[in-house]
Amino acid sequence: MKTYHGEFLTRPELEALGVTCGGDDVRVHVSTVIINPEGLRIGNHVRVDPFCLVSATAKINLGDHIHIASHCSLIGGGGIELEDFTGVSHGARLFSAADDMVGSHMTGPTVPNEFRLVHSALIKIRRHAVVGTGAVIFPGVTIGEGAIVGALSFVREDVPDWSVWGGVPAKRISTRRQNVLALEALLASGTSRPGKE
Repeated sequence: MKTYHGEFLTRPELEALGVTCGGDDVRVHVSTVIINPEGLRIGNHVRVDPFCLVSATAKINLGDHIHIASHCSLIGGGGIELEDFTGVSHGARLFSAADDMVGSHMTGPTVPNEFRLVHSALIKIRRHAVVGTGAVIFPGVTIGEGAIVGALSFVREDVPDWSVWGGVPAKRISTRRQNVLALEALLASGTSRPGKE
């Protein structure tokens, strides 16, 4: 398939920047902006699509079998962990650090820190969880194992395992099936999925 500007950074190119790579199947599009590459750790079978911002001012850890779709922002001032088999859909925003906006402090990176109040806390996206298109995740949130955050949702509290949340602010909508766990076991064993050969 022909592409235009479809180049991805190789593992040696990423490591030359200071990124720690734990596997060979790593593809980060050349348009991705990486702030503090030394704070970024990437596992195996990871793809970061075009026009993403990855700001690893605190640690950002991407596990195995991770996909970050185009136009996403991972703002890692409080740290971000994406466990294995997670996905961040197009245009989603993960803010592990955010200015206090109630008016008691000034805001923005051009203001000296003593005039700002920045909330920083680890965001954790657990195994098999997916953050939907355009969703916004705030500092300190854990998206539980297998959980789904719907498109355009605003999440400011933890999302329980195997649940589906959506809305502004996000609320529980339903429960997600756990079939992906059996599929993960098939993948690990090298067995083909029945009916998909």
